[in-house]
Amino acid sequence: MTDTLAPSAIQGNTLEYPSSAPAVFGLAFPWLMSPPSYTDLPTYWSPRRDWVLSVTPQKEDMWGAAVAIASTRFAAHGYIIKDSQDSSRRVASSLQLLKGANGGEGWVPFALKVMRDLLTTDNGVFIRIRRQGDTTTQIRVKAQPAIVSGALRQDFSEAAVTTSAPGSKITGLYHLDSLRCIRTGNLAYPLRFMPINGMQQILRWDQVLMYADQPSPRAELFGVGECAAGRAYKTIAKLAAMEQLVFENLTGGGANKLVFFQGINDPTLQAILKSGEADAQARGLVYYLGTILGAIPSDTPISMVEVKLKELLSNFIPKDERDNGYLIYANTIGVPVQSIQPLSGQGLGTGTQTLVLDDAAKGQGAMPAFIKWWEQTVSDRVLPATTELQFADENDMRDQKAHAEVQKLRADTRKVQIDSGEISPAMARQLAVDSEDLPQELVADDVTSGGQLSDDEKMTPERSSLSPAALALIQSAPTAPPKQPPPGMATKDAADDDAAALLESELGWARRLGKASLRA
Repeated sequence: MTDTLAPSAIQGNTLEYPSSAPAVFGLAFPWLMSPPSYTDLPTYWSPRRDWVLSVTPQKEDMWGAAVAIASTRFAAHGYIIKDSQDSSRRVASSLQLLKGANGGEGWVPFALKVMRDLLTTDNGVFIRIRRQGDTTTQIRVKAQPAIVSGALRQDFSEAAVTTSAPGSKITGLYHLDSLRCIRTGNLAYPLRFMPINGMQQILRWDQVLMYADQPSPRAELFGVGECAAGRAYKTIAKLAAMEQLVFENLTGGGANKLVFFQGINDPTLQAILKSGEADAQARGLVYYLGTILGAIPSDTPISMVEVKLKELLSNFIPKDERDNGYLIYANTIGVPVQSIQPLSGQGLGTGTQTLVLDDAAKGQGAMPAFIKWWEQTVSDRVLPATTELQFADENDMRDQKAHAEVQKLRADTRKVQIDSGEISPAMARQLAVDSEDLPQELVADDVTSGGQLSDDEKMTPERSSLSPAALALIQSAPTAPPKQPPPGMATKDAADDDAAALLESELGWARRLGKASLRA
């Protein structure tokens, strides 16, 4: 059977316009995606909770900016694809797989959607893997049990299952809407996907990549996590309410107090206010009216009584609340706090402080953990056996400088080892390749390519422990330290000594040949 029942994200089915979904969902969508109030976060865990969390970037401006910063930083992050057997074909096909994600939409839109789901949904990230030769069949699956007319009823629904040959070539990666993904808890078929148009899809374990930030250890939740928006929701709601209060205060919305006047009637008061508004509009003012002056032709003294309806605490400092909130955002997401709120207008020490905080933020929060998972999972489950993915921040000049300094330190160490007779130049060159200070292509026979593995590298086919190249390298080891010059003499390199000896020998032969020719 052809792949006519595939998810719309893969098959390419489209609707006339986004809101032309099925009738029930079309009616519920505006309510589900409506901005939440500041106290209505559903209890953990429910699909409705993810609906609320997914729209939090629209509720608080700085939280929305923090999510955008993290998303664009991940999408703009550089990455390298390496192959242990130097296969340019495998490297090129793997690169095209990432650059052509979402059916050719590209890496950047794909990465932005993935990071948004990671930060704003407890359900997490879901990526569909499409393979060559996929075929789809239609099956019946049990629906959720329901009470109908006082009796427990178990209905069946139609679903589509896509199958492919084991180990078949991967042809595409597709982001799946987290709000349409249902975890099943079945290790073989862990996911149900609900497309916009068509029946639900049952996805096998090798057809989907699943990840959630801070996954729950509770077996009943099937790996549902706790996203950054959920962990920072109270802070998001607090700052959103504070900014809304400031907005309404500046724009005239909402009443903070009641004021009663004695000695002036209401028509006169209203006339004075209207006169002030007309004067402000004539000056081009919209919100700020300034001081309204009005003359009252009366000798009756005017008294005023205020009744406050709401006000902030006397010790409430909005800046402190914002600073604390931005720090919580940074720690929750895993970006330096300076990315959200730059340290400006402060002392010169903030430059060093920025570097220290930037280094301390590395490896913390949702984003660094996801990047490590993405490297390892794509290398192990998506790319060929000898190919691996490695992220590298090509825009961080401090990291490049630090890397160059470490390379120079290792080079100096190898030079000392050569001078002391501990290793030979050939051994030093091999050590430089192992440390990635030199490209592997500069060594004809890399004898230690499989000798060590980091957590983001892959195991390659084992080699013999003592290959001919390894034996040759061992035989090149020096048997004694280089000759040291006598005390008081100028130090010369071994190469210079050899050249001088060779020149002296050639001159001697020339002299002897010259004398022989004279005798003849």
